[in-house]
Amino acid sequence: MIVEFSAYDTATSDEELKEIFKELQQTHVDNVCVFLSHIKLARANLAENIKISTSIDYPLAISDTKTRLIAIESAIKQGAQIINIVAQPYYLCNRKYDKFRDDIKQTLELCQKHEVALRYILEYRIFTYDLLYKASQILLTSGINTIYPSTGYLLDDINDNILASALINKKVPINIICNGNIWNIGQVKNIYKTKLFGIKVNSTNALKLLQENKLNL
Repeated sequence: MIVEFSAYDTATSDEELKEIFKELQQTHVDNVCVFLSHIKLARANLAENIKISTSIDYPLAISDTKTRLIAIESAIKQGAQIINIVAQPYYLCNRKYDKFRDDIKQTLELCQKHEVALRYILEYRIFTYDLLYKASQILLTSGINTIYPSTGYLLDDINDNILASALINKKVPINIICNGNIWNIGQVKNIYKTKLFGIKVNSTNALKLLQENKLNL
């Protein structure tokens, strides 16, 4: 299971981030997600085996494709190894699927050019399940193999996140990384029971809870 950490607290200082990165070295984490402005700081303070990712057009996805591509170029130049980009709700809610496909095409071509992984972020809180299925299917057939069911920006529950992922996977065989924090052992049990492809949390305590209880389940 892929384990990711999200460092998206806008009130965190550089020194506080350095302390978080230092603590992450003591846990199992595959990828750390940071704001574009923190990519260089993360690269300088994390082990080489930990990948760095950033989210583009986060969290509302209100930019056009041209603007998104410029942001991706900047992220890659600074050292991002994975690009997480939020799917534009305007295209999906208005059934502008050709526009959505074009955004995917241009974004994927840019990432492939630089040999950087690309993942799309959906938001099950605002989409119907039919729209989630449609968006996931378009992403998969367009060459995107991994998605997030939510941005993690809205109030969320990890169990709801897992349920949304399970419903998507009933119709679309795409890799899903659940985006929600962990607070107790019951949630950890549910995560391992459902055999998630991946989980992204936003606290080091959640990482420790996930790691410490793995061998006891």
